[in-house]
Amino acid sequence: MHSMSERWTDPATRIYTQRSLRLYDTLVMGVFADRVWDCPAANFLAHYRQHLTSNHAEIGVGTGYCLDHCRFPAPNPRLALIDLQPNCLAYSARRLARYQPQTYVHDAREPMRLGIERFDSIALCGVLHCLPGGMGEKARVFDALEPIVAPGATIFGYTLVSDRVHDRALCRWVHRGLNRLRIIDNTEDRSSDLHAELSRRFVSPRVESIGCIAFFSVVAASRNTDAQGGRRHA
Repeated sequence: MHSMSERWTDPATRIYTQRSLRLYDTLVMGVFADRVWDCPAANFLAHYRQHLTSNHAEIGVGTGYCLDHCRFPAPNPRLALIDLQPNCLAYSARRLARYQPQTYVHDAREPMRLGIERFDSIALCGVLHCLPGGMGEKARVFDALEPIVAPGATIFGYTLVSDRVHDRALCRWVHRGLNRLRIIDNTEDRSSDLHAELSRRFVSPRVESIGCIAFFSVVAASRNTDAQGGRRHA
């Protein structure tokens, strides 16, 4: 297992400089989402609006784009921002300062033993396609969530998968380049594999692909269900 300092030097983490974060929304949520991944930004926002609660943890915060463009169900939500990259945390915290978010530097692959109360919604957005290994290894992040997941909580997110990457030349070119630069690691990621890993952990997971993006959501089991032998929640 690599140390946190070693992980911070990974290309997928190191790319998030203050300068690149200022360009992120235009490049990724604008150009890439619409013209490369065939999944306009409106789809990401709709996914958030469907699942977001006022007791929310954001893991892998990016620039805070979706949280900034969505409205919480209550005016004073409890919001935690959790990321290994301090630049992302600082950028998103400033952007979302109106919610007074709490920030935590933490690796999503490590158990979330943060000593805080559990959350009713947790987002893992754009995290899986940045992690190394196959989907079976990536999916361990769902197990790591256990200490912060409230019974009946919704866990949701999205990831870039390879199912339809080869449909268009531009998509193939960008996908190949990002993987060679190790900014993403998803050449073997499939939406069916994501669904299979979620099914091992949760009852009735939902995975829907729009273009090259797989949107997912699950509801964590209650502790009563766990005691009766049902699937455990992550």
